[in-house]
Amino acid sequence: MRLLSTIVACLALAGLVARGSAQDQSFREEPDSVAVRQGETVTLTCAIDNVAGIVQWTKDNFALGSDRALPGYPRFTITGDVNRGQYNLLVQDTLLEDDGTYQCQASPTENQQGIRSQNAQLTIYLPPDNPVIEEGSSVSVIAGQPKNVTCRADNGKPAATLTWWKDGQEITEGITYITEDAGEKRKNGVSILTLNPSVDDHGKVLTCQSSNPAMDANKETTTQLNVEHTPVVVVQSDPPLVEEGSSVSLSCESRANPGEVRSSSGSRNDVNYQWKKNGVVLAGENGQVLRLNNVRREDNLQVFTCDATNAVGTNSANITLSVQYGPEPLKTTGQVIVDRGTSATLVCKWSGNPSPTIMWTKKGSSSVLGTGDTLTFPIVDQSHSGTYQCTAVVPGSGEDSREVVLVVNGPPIISSFEVQYASSGDEGQIECLSSNSPPPSRMAWTWNGIMLDTGTEGRFTAEQRDVHGGRLSVLTVSKVQAGDFAEYNCTVWNRLGLTSKIITLRQKEPLPLAAIVGGAVAGLVLILVIVLLVFVFCHRRRKKQGASNESITRLEVRADGQETPPKEKVEIIHRDHEAAKDKVPPPPPQRKYYITADYDDRDYSSKTSLGAPPPWTPPGGTYQDYKNGNLYSNPYNNYSSYPAVSEHSYERASIASRASRASEAQKKPRMMTHV
Repeated sequence: MRLLSTIVACLALAGLVARGSAQDQSFREEPDSVAVRQGETVTLTCAIDNVAGIVQWTKDNFALGSDRALPGYPRFTITGDVNRGQYNLLVQDTLLEDDGTYQCQASPTENQQGIRSQNAQLTIYLPPDNPVIEEGSSVSVIAGQPKNVTCRADNGKPAATLTWWKDGQEITEGITYITEDAGEKRKNGVSILTLNPSVDDHGKVLTCQSSNPAMDANKETTTQLNVEHTPVVVVQSDPPLVEEGSSVSLSCESRANPGEVRSSSGSRNDVNYQWKKNGVVLAGENGQVLRLNNVRREDNLQVFTCDATNAVGTNSANITLSVQYGPEPLKTTGQVIVDRGTSATLVCKWSGNPSPTIMWTKKGSSSVLGTGDTLTFPIVDQSHSGTYQCTAVVPGSGEDSREVVLVVNGPPIISSFEVQYASSGDEGQIECLSSNSPPPSRMAWTWNGIMLDTGTEGRFTAEQRDVHGGRLSVLTVSKVQAGDFAEYNCTVWNRLGLTSKIITLRQKEPLPLAAIVGGAVAGLVLILVIVLLVFVFCHRRRKKQGASNESITRLEVRADGQETPPKEKVEIIHRDHEAAKDKVPPPPPQRKYYITADYDDRDYSSKTSLGAPPPWTPPGGTYQDYKNGNLYSNPYNNYSSYPAVSEHSYERASIASRASRASEAQKKPRMMTHV
């Protein structure tokens, strides 16, 4: 009995153990979510320990079946070692329709509950269509005006990712990305780029690039930017720095879109130009080049504007004309008057281009005291008084200068000699000159207890007058006496103080007799020396001239063959000195004859008024034979045996001879010269 009870208890315990082990049905491995490209093969894993129920796969909560071959789903198969509890789902040549949520399940039994794995998402990737920029291969935009450019890539799964690039540089701002449902789990990717174009963007390339997990490589599309803009204008001067009085060309260079338009019929420039000067339109100046002639210094810093206009609008550029010219004074202080101990500023402003360099000097000195428009003395005294010169220099254009006078007020300055002279019995004068600023308010003389400003005191008279350099007080003494040779005090007052000076009047000594005689003798000697030098000079010159003359004697041959005494000696100066040596033999002379000019010849008479002979010249002088081009001298200087002929007797003889020969025109005499 007891043994039976033990057996029953053991059997009951075995049943309980068996029931407990059936409830241990569990997943050793559950499927994970996975994504694959369409057409690829994928395996969803599932492994169960202590399988008791029926194992199956579901897709989107729809059972695919428990048969491992999964009839009705030829691309689906349950694989793995059943004995090891493996129920993997193999999906071959995946399609978009395979995309969904999968689950591995084990059904419950009488003694065990059913189990379900975690959801596994199978994602099927599809590449999108090629990207497209909706605006086309060229996008026209206007500089400075925002423009949206749209790129899309449709039917992708997932939706395509789109990025923008401009000339190889990625754009990260101004982008809006959206997706659109394309049906059948497909998506359209759309990217909108808000472009704010500039002139420099003209001609640049925009690229839209698409990417997707189903794509082996990114795809892209491009468009070129056509940025229309107002002309970009640059004005240049040739030359940049214009010399005064010369010419200059201002050129207006523009970069515009639209600009030059080309067609089969030719080309035209769609940019119009207009020039202005200081904002005022220059009528008729509508070319790209403005020519300015004879530029003056008044044109310096004048602003010239070029307006360039196209279909988009108008833009302008300015240039300030730079004219090179020498220094021109603008402002000088002229005269500056300050009190001693204060500061003084001298002003001297100049214009010029380039800007002048200004240097300050004090008249009479070359030391440079300062540079710039002003010269400042922090504290002045009367030594600073004087004339200062400011010199402006413009390299390449010259220099100029102006004077500025600085007057430093101070106590009076007396500049008269301390010792002055007069002669006894004559009128004597003592002078006191006050030569600074401010002018004296009073000048007075004191001597022997007497004070006199102006007027007369006995034989003394005081007078004052303004002179160049100051104010002069003169004390005149009539009939100077011995007691008048004394000391006189001149005192001068002005608003800054007073100054006194002792002036001594002394007897004027007469000039010694020895000095007078010595001076006279020295003057006489000097005169004699001068006369002697003049005489020697003239003598040597005459001797030299006489030695160099070549003399010939003129003989007049009458019609009867008789010779007359020579009238004059003629000096022939040959142009060819070497030829002269050959033609004129040295003395003793041989007697030769040749025909030369007759001063009474009618042909010669046309050379002088009234047919008179050439002007008479002093002995030793020469005159010109105008017919033959020779110079002649007076022959009587070399032949002392002939009597001298005066000017008047020579003229009378020549006139008589000319009259007698006029009656014998057919027997015209000739002059024979013997050497």
